[in-house]
Amino acid sequence: MKKPFDKIKLSQLFILYNTLADTQVRNIDNIKRKYLESALFFDETLCLLEDLKIVKNKSGELFLSKEFSSFHKSIEDFKKKIIPLLLSASGDIANDLRTFLLNFQINKDRILYNASELEKIKYSDTRNILLELGFITTSENNRTYFINSDYTDLYYKQISHRILTPEALKKKQAENDSIGLAAEKAVIEFEIKRLTNISLQRNEIEHTSQANVLAGYDIKSFEDNLDSNSKRIYRYIEVKAVSIEDYKYYWSINEIKIAKVLAEEYYLYLLPVVSNDTFDFEKMMIVNNPYKNVYLNRLDWNKEEESISFSKNLDK
Repeated sequence: MKKPFDKIKLSQLFILYNTLADTQVRNIDNIKRKYLESALFFDETLCLLEDLKIVKNKSGELFLSKEFSSFHKSIEDFKKKIIPLLLSASGDIANDLRTFLLNFQINKDRILYNASELEKIKYSDTRNILLELGFITTSENNRTYFINSDYTDLYYKQISHRILTPEALKKKQAENDSIGLAAEKAVIEFEIKRLTNISLQRNEIEHTSQANVLAGYDIKSFEDNLDSNSKRIYRYIEVKAVSIEDYKYYWSINEIKIAKVLAEEYYLYLLPVVSNDTFDFEKMMIVNNPYKNVYLNRLDWNKEEESISFSKNLDK
C-alpha cells in the first residue's frame, strides 16, 4: 500500500523545486531528466509536491505555484514554507500525519512520543521527513520524539482539524448506506460466479443484512467445496466498501464479536469503490478470520478507536 512519504526526502523535494525554478523548459520529461542527474524517485517526489499544490501539471508541463515562484532558494526558507502546507494538507497526507502525531502526549512542558522498535519501523517514512523538516526532534538514543516548540500550535491544529457539520454528517451517512448496499449486492453476484463448483440456486445465498442488521455479517454464502459428509460449508461475509488508497473501514463491536466466534467461517470482503455503484473486484481484498488476521494483527493493520461507549455501574 503506497504511503504519501514513501521514498521521500527533504533534499529531493528541494532539488525538484530548484530544478523547476531554474528552467524555462517546462516539459515533464525535461524536468525529470535534469532532476535525476542529482536525485532519485522523481515520480514520488513530484506526486507529493503536486498534492501540496506547490507544483501544477498543465498538459505535461510543470509549473510552480505563485507562492513558490518567487521563493528564495535557502533550504531553511523552504522548510519554513513547506511545514504549514504539510500540516494543512488533506487526504492521505493528513491521515498519515495525524495517525503518527496522535501517538504524542503532553509530559510536563514537552509533547513527546516514546516509540517501540516496531513503531519506529512502522512510522519510519513519516518520522524521517518530520525530523528533516525540524517539526520533531529526537533524543540521543532515538527512542523518544519531541514536537519542536516552534510548531506547537500547528501540532494542535493537525490533531483536531477535522470538521463535520450535522447536515454534512447526515448526507455522508446516506451516501455511505447507498454505497454499502450496492457493494453487498455486487458481492452476491460475485459469490454466484465464484460458486461454480457446487450446485445452488441464486436465492440460497442469503442477504442477511436486509433481514437482520444485528447479525454481525451481511451475507451468508458457501465455500466452493463440500465437507467430508458432502454437505455445504457456510461462509459468513461482512462487506466493506473502501477506498483503494488505504482500505480503511469501520468495524462495529458487534461485528468484531461475531467475527471472533465464527473465526475461520467469517470473511471480510474489502471492496474498493470506483463510483457510487461501480467497484473494483480485481483489487478486492478478501480476509479470512479477520478477528485473528486484522483485529489482533497490529503489524499489518492500523487500529484507531474513534468512539467508545460507557454506562454507569449502578450495582455498586
